[in-house]
Formats: sequence, C-alpha cells, structure tokens
Amino acid sequence: MLDYLFGANTQVKKLFLLIHILWGLTIAISVGVNQYYSNSEMKQVALAQAQAVFKRDMAFRHWFAESGGVYVKVSAHTQPNPFLTQVPYRDITIPDGTPLTLINPAYLMRLVNESITTENAPLTHMTSAQPLRPENRPDQWEAVALEQAAHGEEEIYEFTTTNGQPTLRYLHATMVEAPCLKCHAAQGYKLGDLRGGMAVTLPIGSIMASHQQSLRNLYLWHALIYLLGLFTLLTGQRFIARQVHDRTQATTALAKSEANFRTVADFAYAWEYWIAPDGSMKYVSPSVERITGYPPLSFLSDPTFLKSIMVDDPDGILQRQLYDDLQHQDEELDFQIRTAGGEVRWLHHISRPVYDQEGSFLGRRASNYDITREKIAKRQKDNLLDELREALEKVQLLSGFLPICANCKKIRDDSGYWNQIESYISKHSEAVFSHSICPKCAEKLYPDIYPAMYPPDASTPAEDAKKSAGEE
Repeated sequence: MLDYLFGANTQVKKLFLLIHILWGLTIAISVGVNQYYSNSEMKQVALAQAQAVFKRDMAFRHWFAESGGVYVKVSAHTQPNPFLTQVPYRDITIPDGTPLTLINPAYLMRLVNESITTENAPLTHMTSAQPLRPENRPDQWEAVALEQAAHGEEEIYEFTTTNGQPTLRYLHATMVEAPCLKCHAAQGYKLGDLRGGMAVTLPIGSIMASHQQSLRNLYLWHALIYLLGLFTLLTGQRFIARQVHDRTQATTALAKSEANFRTVADFAYAWEYWIAPDGSMKYVSPSVERITGYPPLSFLSDPTFLKSIMVDDPDGILQRQLYDDLQHQDEELDFQIRTAGGEVRWLHHISRPVYDQEGSFLGRRASNYDITREKIAKRQKDNLLDELREALEKVQLLSGFLPICANCKKIRDDSGYWNQIESYISKHSEAVFSHSICPKCAEKLYPDIYPAMYPPDASTPAEDAKKSAGEE
C-alpha cells in the first residue's frame, strides 16, 4: 500500500515524507499564527468594551460631580448616604413634604449597578486602598492592580474565570479632581493624587463563543487546505514516482549500454576517438598512450594536440577530417606521428561521420591502427624486390637446344645463321669473353715459345688432372 502511495523508490519516499512534514508544519504554523491573532483580536474586542464601559461611567461621574450631586426621594432602596454627613444640605424636604437625599456620583453608580439584573451585563464600582465605604475595599486582584497603578500603570486587566464564566477584570486608575475634594478632602487627598480605580467586571461569554466559532472555522478551513495539499502531493508524487521509475530504467539501460561501450572502447587495441561537431574530443581510448606515449587527457584538453604530433600532412586530408569538414564521407589514409619518446610511427586512419536517431550530426568517429611494423616489412620487401629485379635485369639465362657445329663449334641462331660461340653467348647473355690459349693449343700452334710459356718443371692443369686420374 505504501509503495502504491509513495512509490517504491527510497529517494522518492524520503522526498515525499520531507515535503509532507513541511506541508504539515506550514499548516500547523498557519493555524498557530491565525489562532494567535484571533485570540489577540478577541482580547482587543473585550478590552475595548471594558474601556467603553469605563469611559461611559466616568462621563456620568464627571457630570454628577460637576453638578454637585443629584437629590432623589428617600426610599428603602435609596437611603441617605452615611458617608456624606459632612456635606451640608445632604437631606432636604420639598414643599409637599417629600424627603430628598443627596446622591453623590459613587453612590449613584452603585445604585445603578445594583439595579442591573441582565445577565452578562458589565458591572463597575469604585475601589480604593482608603475607601469611605467599607464595601468598596479592593479584593485580592484589585489590590494587586491598585499597587500597579501606584507605580504608574494607568490601566490593568486580566482574563480570568468568575463563577465558571469567562470574565475580563479591568481597572483604570482615577486621580483626585476638584469635585472629588468635596467628599474626600477630609481623608487627606490633594488634587492630582491617586484616588483609587474604577473596576470593571465584564463577562465575555458571548465574545468567547464567537471566538470559538471563528476558531472552529479556522481549523476546518485549514484541515480542508491540508487535505487538498496532501491530495496534490500524492498525485504529484505518483507522477514523479513513475517518472523516476522510467528514468531509472532508462538510466540503468544507458549505464549498461555505456558499460558495454566502455568495455569495448576502453579495451580496444586500436586508438579510438570521437570528435564533436565543434572540433573538441569527446572520447579518447586509453590505448592512445600505448601508441603515442601521451595520455588521453592531452587530447581531450587540447583539440589541436593531434595535429601538433603529426609529422606531415602533404595532401591536407587529415586537416580536412579533423578540423575543416567533419561531415565528409568515410575516409582511410596513412599518416605519421612523432611519439612522446621521439619515435616516428605510421598510423592507418579510418573515420566516418556519426548521427543520432533523429539525424542530428554528432561528430566524427575514428580509429587509428599502428602499422609501423607493416610499413617497415613492406619497405624491406620492396627493397628486396628491387634488388632481385635489378639482379634479374643484369642476368640473362640461355635455355633450350642450341644447334652447334661438331667441327668448328659455331652455333646456329633463330634466323638460321651460324655464329661464333662467343658471339652468340655475348648476344644472348651478359657474359663477356676474354681470349686466351690452352697449353695443348699453345704447344701445337706455338712450339717455339711453348717451353717459355710452360717450363718443364711447371705442371699444367691438364697434367694435374691426368695425375689425379692415375692416382685414382
């Protein structure tokens, strides 16, 4: 199943797993960031409401304080304020006999808050470290907030839970103003002193409910986006896995083919090379070092290196093959090079242009064979043949039946004429005659000078022959 989803290739699996992790982290970070800003926005909304309640109540208080208070009818709910006994005319009676009592701002706001019965309505009250009314003493949180206000903080707030309900506790510092001294001067307060703070208790259940709904929508949308991205990743991964599989097979086949090529080319006895269309060497077989004494890198790094080691190229054929016209047809020729050791060697060159399956020109494929031995052997053979030919030209052989006269020893030629034997032989061979006289003929023809020519104590060749025959 995993192989079907992620592919069988290990690298593809790792890549997909990494992308999956990054995608999950991206969604998680997005959820976290959006949740953070949503929480911040919710708190800002709640804080803005608490600030609005504070400003509303302070506006009422300022108006009441500047007006000197408000007289209301005395009732069971609105009894005279026992903390305003120092204020003259706290209690008055109107002409019809109805008793009225003076209500200061703090007392009025307390009565208003006590009359509120609506659930989730914000409640406010004044608190101070030195309250006139004992019920206005700060609770634990308010005491800490007043301490912070004494150190210069203007407003302090905290999100908490009250009676199981989410609540915002808010306190804004209040300073002594001129109307405040009417009631609080006796406590030693002076204008500008920290009087205390107005505490606001704001239920935020409805705000939290709206916030929770926003978070649910946030989670839902991110879940959908994550699943959509996951589906896209899976689809892309399957496509990549197929591409990688196909490419792997092609690469394996190519590697095998290249290995076969390398086996054949690298171990070739001849010097094999491939010239690219731009004239550079794409491949040079290792056998080049055996033939030239130079490593393959010398030819691969310098396309003109082959030209530099050629002894000559009188017809310019090799120059055309290597540099001028790489697309000419198959060619064979012999040329000479000078090896790294200074030796001159003959090479037999065979090359042809090569093309890919689409017909694009890929350069020229060539093979160079060391034929130095063959050249030397041929030269020696040619020299020997020349010597034999020259010897044959100097030697003519007589063959066949020669008609010779039994008396005068003349020879009849092909035309029927009788020629002296020396004349015939000289004409039909390279032999040259010089005349002399044998001892017998000398004794017969020249008896007077014969003794001088052949003294008695000197044996002639004929006599030596007779002696030898007698001994045998």
